[in-house]
Amino acid sequence: MLTIEQVRHQDLPHARREQLRLLASEAFDQFAIVRETRWAAPDWTFLGKADDGGLACFYHLVERAVRIDGQPVAVAGLNNLITTRAYRGRGLASELLAASERAWFSSLDARCGLLLCAEALVPFYQRLGWQRVRSEVRFEQPAGVRTWTAECMMLDPTRAAIDPTVIDLCGLPW
Repeated sequence: MLTIEQVRHQDLPHARREQLRLLASEAFDQFAIVRETRWAAPDWTFLGKADDGGLACFYHLVERAVRIDGQPVAVAGLNNLITTRAYRGRGLASELLAASERAWFSSLDARCGLLLCAEALVPFYQRLGWQRVRSEVRFEQPAGVRTWTAECMMLDPTRAAIDPTVIDLCGLPW
């Protein structure tokens, strides 16, 4: 059982932000696309703490109005879902997402969840109700607008099918 804490990312103590940054770097910097991309700062951090008080898992969330097929849509952008080494293999990241996604669609007023990920992670997210979309995904970088070349997935709160053609992140990716 996890204790879940939702915190504005900017309100996290510096030491905690640095800890989370290092954990994300350890998990994802091995991928060229991660190292070569400038990323948006998160708005929220969701922490999953184990019964023993240790940080078991976390993720960041970006609140953004994106354009889906030309229409503005409020999304919850999932970023850096990580289970810390000592707690892996227990389903805690799945528990954290399942228990906290309701907040995305209620208090944060998102119409859907959106994440950018590697192909190897698609089956994990599909088990949690996320749908792979084949949309063209555009995002901003210092050198101009680029197109995402890895996977994009979306989560509808009702689990309805989603099949957009073009998603414009209207800023940096997360």
